[in-house]
Amino acid sequence: MMTTPRTTWLPVQLQIDSVQSSSAVNVGGQNIVYGLSAHSKSNTGFGDLGSHSVIAYNKTLLNDADAIDTPIDDRDVHVLAEHHAAPMETHVAFQGMNISSMQQNAGVFVGDSRITGWDQHQKTNKATGDVYGDHNEEVCNVNINFDTDVIDAFIRDDDVKTGLFSRAD
Repeated sequence: MMTTPRTTWLPVQLQIDSVQSSSAVNVGGQNIVYGLSAHSKSNTGFGDLGSHSVIAYNKTLLNDADAIDTPIDDRDVHVLAEHHAAPMETHVAFQGMNISSMQQNAGVFVGDSRITGWDQHQKTNKATGDVYGDHNEEVCNVNINFDTDVIDAFIRDDDVKTGLFSRAD
């Protein structure tokens, strides 16, 4: 006598506290990420701060006097070829996942994942950077950031992105 395996599906609890640009949390039987692009430029006089923190008597100056600021040339060529395969089962079982902080271009993939053509470009000016944690104190700081470029953060991303994905019909 042949028995069929028994599958128990548990509820999944996800806790995601912070996700930066071009990051992903993909949970599933089949995850396909194809041709994801993210480009950014940011000027921040004051960065992020954790909870219960104290900032007092600080001076922040950020000067970004560029003639041309962040020209982006993103001429990607995406080529996707699908291969139809016999159906398959992917079983993912866990009770919880805790993601405290994902920085740029980070990923958490659970299951059968196929990823191609993922790119991220970033230029950041911060007069005061990020302060992580709790109960931090910053007192009487002076932060100066001068970024006077003629052309700032030229991003040229013209590439060919290919992928071969198997798909169950």
